[in-house]
Amino acid sequence: MIIWKSIIDIGHTAIMLPLAAAIAGWLLAAGAWKRALVWCVMFVAGVSLVAFSKVAFLGWATGIPALGFKALSGHVLCASVVLPVFCHVLAHRAPAAWRAAAVGSGVAASVALGMLIVYFDFHTASEAIATFILGMAISLGYLQTAGTMPAPRTNRASIPCGMLVFALVFALKPSVISHKLDDVALHLSGRERPVAWPSNLVCKARAPLKG
Repeated sequence: MIIWKSIIDIGHTAIMLPLAAAIAGWLLAAGAWKRALVWCVMFVAGVSLVAFSKVAFLGWATGIPALGFKALSGHVLCASVVLPVFCHVLAHRAPAAWRAAAVGSGVAASVALGMLIVYFDFHTASEAIATFILGMAISLGYLQTAGTMPAPRTNRASIPCGMLVFALVFALKPSVISHKLDDVALHLSGRERPVAWPSNLVCKARAPLKG
């Protein structure tokens, strides 16, 4: 069980945010600044929607009780947005069929992660499905938009640049942002305490992974 729960941590912001930043760094080093800009805007928009939904619940108890929906899942969002695009980057020089297969493997990995999150009651099915749909709209929308732009011109600096960006962002421990959602919700709503999450959910993020 510990192994399966460790797999879920792949979707943790401590890993996915640096990986998303690494993709942007790789694109910039490859001269594809338009793709990098679109990627950053779409990824930040998705993460912001997740944060907004969590703050809304923590501060005002929003959601759809009939569906068991409280807020979007950060793990599912990050996995479904980043993994397909990352796999596409890895296969960017391959034939179209191989690139499509790579994207499909990223989608399959994010589906598996979402299923584990539901299985271990970290999120409800409605929350995972809604977040997955949003993530797919972002990742596939980005890939379709990027396809209309000039292809990256990879060079010797592309991969080192991406790795450097990953290391730098990882060192900043970006997952601590999740722990500020309570403070934001309390400040905006005027409540003394945030609305309590069920104890088995990870919407209220766990301690940052050690980096």
